[in-house]
Amino acid sequence: MTSAFVSDTALNRFHRAYHAALSHLPDPDAEHDVATRYGTVRVYRFGHGPGRPLVLLPGNGATTALWLPNIPVWSQHRTVLAVEPLGDAGPSTQDRPIRTADDQAAWLADTLDGLEPGPAHLVGVSYGAWLAANLAVHDPDRLASLTLIEPAQVVSRFPVTFLPVALGASRAAPEWLRRRALRWIIGGGSLDTPTGHVSTAVAAGHRTRLPPPGLLSDDQLRGLTTPTLLLIGAESRTHDALRTAERARALLPDVRVEVVPGVGHSLSGQRADLVNARVLDFTASCQE
Repeated sequence: MTSAFVSDTALNRFHRAYHAALSHLPDPDAEHDVATRYGTVRVYRFGHGPGRPLVLLPGNGATTALWLPNIPVWSQHRTVLAVEPLGDAGPSTQDRPIRTADDQAAWLADTLDGLEPGPAHLVGVSYGAWLAANLAVHDPDRLASLTLIEPAQVVSRFPVTFLPVALGASRAAPEWLRRRALRWIIGGGSLDTPTGHVSTAVAAGHRTRLPPPGLLSDDQLRGLTTPTLLLIGAESRTHDALRTAERARALLPDVRVEVVPGVGHSLSGQRADLVNARVLDFTASCQE
């Protein structure tokens, strides 16, 4: 089975929130629907900057709306390709089950093949960071660099306190509990924002049929020779920030690690100024 919305009502609610959120972005320079072995992947292109493009992978249920604070800045300096991940909510269309980490790497590799020749700078948040790191494990030659922002299940596991809250954010929970759980996960703040409206619509009505992300092993992390930037919120509830930073420094061969004080899992939005600058500086330092 493939991922889908549970009803037309849920789908329509999502569409309204999604298009309202994307209206806050600059008009994309192009929209690509890339055929892969597992379905068709929607990618938005912004800007025409020099060098290799930034390829953006959002967190689960966040869609391109996650990047509202980032794309307007990055697209002034580089070409930006915002991917709507296959199997998640959004305009990408899954037509074949995705069962393994190999399958996840395959559809993303097919997507890159359909967009640009040569390696790209992958930038992922949360589950999107796992997708990027998973591709780096399977096919490192496709990456010029790897930016992991608040990664999920890449360097460290979810803490035991996270799992019951994640259940509270699921479709089966009542609306009030779902919203409370989502606020806890992102580290507080309002869900009454364009991005928040998208996330709540996805949590309320989308049935995701994807394999859970498996934690990368010590050997897999040691084998990630791709230049890597790791940005962690010090107050994150999805991992222990200091232990995550310590393991990354111990195992990743070529990594810059920064633990950002006073912010949690919504680092890319709450500290967009810092994240925007760090990503541009890091990718500029990598060989083009």
